[in-house]
Amino acid sequence: MPRLLPAIVLLIAACVPGLATQPAARPADLVLLDGRVVTVDDRFSMATALAVRDGRFIAVGSNDDARAYIGSATRVIAGRGRTVIPGIIDTHVHALDVAGAEATQPFRNLTSIAELQDWIRNEARQRPHDAWIWTPRVFPTRLRERRFPTRQELDLAAPRQPVVVDSAYAFSLNSVALRAAGITRDSVDPPGGAIVKDAAGEPTGLLRNVGTLLAHFRPGTDRVPLAALEDVHQQYLAAGITSVIERGASLEGYQTYEALKSANRLRLRATVTIRVPPADDSADVERFVRSLPMRFGDGDDWLKAGPLKIVADGGILIGTSFMREPYGLGARQLYGVNDPAYRGFLTLTPAQMASAFAIGHRLGWQMVAHVTGDAGVDAVLDAIEAAQRGSPGDRRHTLIHAYFVNPTTAARAARLGVLVDTQPAWHYKDADALGDALGRARVAHFIGLATWRRAGVEVAINTDHMFGLDKNEAMNPFNPFLTIYAATTRRTESGRVADGSEVVSRQEALRMMTRAAARFSFDETDRGSIGVGKLGDFVVLDDHILTCPAARLRTLRADMTVIGGRIAYEHRPR
Repeated sequence: MPRLLPAIVLLIAACVPGLATQPAARPADLVLLDGRVVTVDDRFSMATALAVRDGRFIAVGSNDDARAYIGSATRVIAGRGRTVIPGIIDTHVHALDVAGAEATQPFRNLTSIAELQDWIRNEARQRPHDAWIWTPRVFPTRLRERRFPTRQELDLAAPRQPVVVDSAYAFSLNSVALRAAGITRDSVDPPGGAIVKDAAGEPTGLLRNVGTLLAHFRPGTDRVPLAALEDVHQQYLAAGITSVIERGASLEGYQTYEALKSANRLRLRATVTIRVPPADDSADVERFVRSLPMRFGDGDDWLKAGPLKIVADGGILIGTSFMREPYGLGARQLYGVNDPAYRGFLTLTPAQMASAFAIGHRLGWQMVAHVTGDAGVDAVLDAIEAAQRGSPGDRRHTLIHAYFVNPTTAARAARLGVLVDTQPAWHYKDADALGDALGRARVAHFIGLATWRRAGVEVAINTDHMFGLDKNEAMNPFNPFLTIYAATTRRTESGRVADGSEVVSRQEALRMMTRAAARFSFDETDRGSIGVGKLGDFVVLDDHILTCPAARLRTLRADMTVIGGRIAYEHRPR
């Protein structure tokens, strides 16, 4: 009988088509079986299993498809019916800022003026009398009183030390800080900003868009410690985020990412946006861009140079967005605005924006603009249209924030091929306060995802994470599933639904954090969906994102985060 075995094998091979020439499959590094794999492909098709080898998917389909790649060294994950989604791409984070801040002064959420005063008093006791006290980031929309603290309230907390309440594009100062900065009743407003004064002409302590007046007094930060940046990235991995776009770095910040990668400590994929310093002379802008040691897109699957960024206006949470219509007297308490014609500010002139976009476009860079108000968006679209005139190309210039949308603006953006990067969690956190101040009609389309999409504009939803390490309690929560909850329900933190017309489906919201998000860094062929040949990035969830109750979305957990077929995070029950 043993002599007959070779003949029997040859006979079987001859009778089974392809078997004689079929090579044994080289084993995968990782296989997942028995899952519910949401591929986010063109048809949003589902699979049961997947396999990854050399960092990329080599099989997506049935258990049998994936089992063919199991070898002695293959890591096999039991899906147990859990949902698997592509790795989340957060297209707007400030991990460098978070890391730098946490290394010097860990973030604390201050939720009332009394709590703010207590924090200042505690700091004052620990510092020399001439040391400036800068608070953690505080927005009036997040304070119980829904207003900026007054100079007098800050004086009560620290009568002898200079205090600045940091609200990003607005600052509240006490009397000592005003004197130290040389701000008096005779001070004139800087270009694009305002020193707010009372009826008697005295500074109230509120400054809008005047960061340069205080830059000398802000404590300097040393180079961001690699360990601190690594820690921020680890929090992202635990949240299910596998790729980020750092949305506003200096060249030194980009080099910090390079150092992290060189030390083999970069655990997620990063594209780094470079800020363009404001300049009156376009020649200075061009010199800056040409001096950069990299070009747009330089790098690899782990780290690459992203777009150039300008800042066009301020922020709606502090009342400096540049709006088409006046803020109105309803905004008096929240923003401290008494002028019925007040519309906010442009940080750059239209000519400066047009120049920056023209230079970046001509030199081959994708350009992005921080712009929050609808009139600000008009000015940025003017700059983009002028830059593209006579020089078409797939640059994917991007509006960052663009909170107040209407069908006409959306159609124009679509025609220009412009993308939108925006944050539904700001609706969740701030729409109640904004509705009271600006009127429900104006806020009904605040972060209007459905309006953008109906016009054909590609949108990525993200978090704008900038302070704090808790995914739900950070200044801007970086929990991606809270973002999806906000996009699909339009519920605020209080439970109110201001207007449901801007709701998007769960499939669309998930696509905006995966497949659509990949287009913002020109990575759609490599990431954003689960398919053969794409990078092996995926997340195993503890519930089904497409069918779980709506409230459950906020508490979805990443059981496992995998990047390139390697487990980067795994939840360990306590």
